[in-house]
Amino acid sequence: MINLRLRIVLEPAGSVREGPITIPLDFRRHFISLIKALAGTSSLANRFTIEKPGYSPYVFSVDFNGIIAMNTSKGEITCRPPVFMTISTGIFEVMTALSNGAIAMKGRKAVLGLSLKDIYLLPLKKIRSTSKKFRILGHAVLRGICDYVDGSDVEQLEEAINTHLFNRYNFLVKEYCLEDGLRINPVKVLTPSGYYKGVCYHYGGQLTTIQGHIHLQSTPETLQFLYDYGLGVRTGQGFGLLEVDG
Repeated sequence: MINLRLRIVLEPAGSVREGPITIPLDFRRHFISLIKALAGTSSLANRFTIEKPGYSPYVFSVDFNGIIAMNTSKGEITCRPPVFMTISTGIFEVMTALSNGAIAMKGRKAVLGLSLKDIYLLPLKKIRSTSKKFRILGHAVLRGICDYVDGSDVEQLEEAINTHLFNRYNFLVKEYCLEDGLRINPVKVLTPSGYYKGVCYHYGGQLTTIQGHIHLQSTPETLQFLYDYGLGVRTGQGFGLLEVDG
């Protein structure tokens, strides 16, 4: 298993690159299309032809240089470019497919009137401790037994994290030949963590999410797995990317 992150820099196409831009509040769905375009004709693209493709072998987030205004009635967000897209995975073939797609798209229009300006591979980050405080980049979505989890019940939050942790690991071993035998153990949420309930616009509706910081305890391999593949569900839709605090 490798630990790689790809950072893509996008800016408005054309001559005006300094002014603010306005994009849909549910912008993530457009970046899902960008991932599909980056996958091109690689084997990764096959998952976009399946009605229920299962857990994603990657996680991504979208960040802005600064948010200026949010207009919920119009469903728009005004932000300051450039726009950053960070993609994480532990599977070499997936990272190779997305990196090659990004290189081929450099200098061309990519999404929402933005062109792909630069591509960076971020430094490797290896987790060696049994507890780590993470920052959730944007939102994380945790699906519980009956509904999405808002973080108000720690036991419910842990159950949701662990259910999808083990399901994702077993799925990736089976479908993406991820290394079997990793010491994937249950996660415990340590308090205080600093997370809170969030609401995110997605595909024209709203999702209950958690945002902020979360302090987790488990084996280093488990924490590394969450760092590489994300927390919760919908990670292939732009939710759950973690960054190590500090």
